[in-house]
Amino acid sequence: MRLLGLRNRRAVFAMLTRFESAEQALRQLSGPDLSIDPLVSQCRELKINVVCYFDEGFPPLLREIPDPPLLLYFRGDLDVANGHAVAIVGSRRCTVPGVNIAQHLARELGGWGIVVVSGLARGIDSAAHRGALLGKPEGKTIAVLGSGIKRVYPRPNRALAHEIVTSGGLVLSEYAPFVSPQKYHFPERNRLISGLSLGVVVVEASERSGSLITARMGLEQGREVMAVPGLVGSANSPGCHRLLKEGAALIEDTIDIVEALGLESDGGGGSDRPDPGKRPLPGGELRQILESVRFEPTTLDEITDGSEVSAERILVHLVELELEGFVQRSAEGYIRRPFG
Repeated sequence: MRLLGLRNRRAVFAMLTRFESAEQALRQLSGPDLSIDPLVSQCRELKINVVCYFDEGFPPLLREIPDPPLLLYFRGDLDVANGHAVAIVGSRRCTVPGVNIAQHLARELGGWGIVVVSGLARGIDSAAHRGALLGKPEGKTIAVLGSGIKRVYPRPNRALAHEIVTSGGLVLSEYAPFVSPQKYHFPERNRLISGLSLGVVVVEASERSGSLITARMGLEQGREVMAVPGLVGSANSPGCHRLLKEGAALIEDTIDIVEALGLESDGGGGSDRPDPGKRPLPGGELRQILESVRFEPTTLDEITDGSEVSAERILVHLVELELEGFVQRSAEGYIRRPFG
């Protein structure tokens, strides 16, 4: 059952003023030919909660968007949607550096007490959720589904959805619990991702990436749009570069997000919070080797050619840099971790 179709806030307001509860809205919106009792009972049995637009707990930022959902089905802590939140979205077919960047940003946003919102898709979305979970106990994340909560898509991310809920986060959808994912659901879902957030950060996006829809909807909703620049020539860079040319804020580190949203000045990130991205770089030979490692797989030969240090000492230093979190080993070589 689709509970959409009212595409402006005034119409939604006119309809919902007649309802006193989410259950009453479900009954009314189902029409006279469809009994809603099984759905209401089903939600209770499955421990899935329902909140209506006029319920006290309805996410306040979603009230502001032109086409808010009539109802939200959710598991987890709905209060998470009341805090400062940032959406991190991007390509499903992402690179290892893209995953590292998304996780890094999400983990450190949690250190500022900022909730990370994404769509539970493969690639950058999953990396953002996992990065936020790495920031426990402060790190919280919201997953917005393009399907019902009992039809989590993609299937491999069902365990991730469960972990989000058990870690104090939130999984929500505007579709009834057993609704399967449909192609048209995902643009509709994207408006909720941006709507729940103060701003949208795009990490890796092709020219036709769905994350650009989220960015466009964010603009229409008055949200800040931000993008991480990518490698020139990469198939995952054109979308981000186009956003930057159109005026999106350029993001090189977590502090850029905090500053773009003005959260430092309004208490979102006080002076007692950690200062993400201000980790001092190593000096001497370590720094020379680090500067030879790119944000894409770099072979040992390439690192050796880029420094004046012997191969034996380079191997020792690479182990140290890996332990300190400045580089990551991959099957093709070494990758410089974001902002290290």
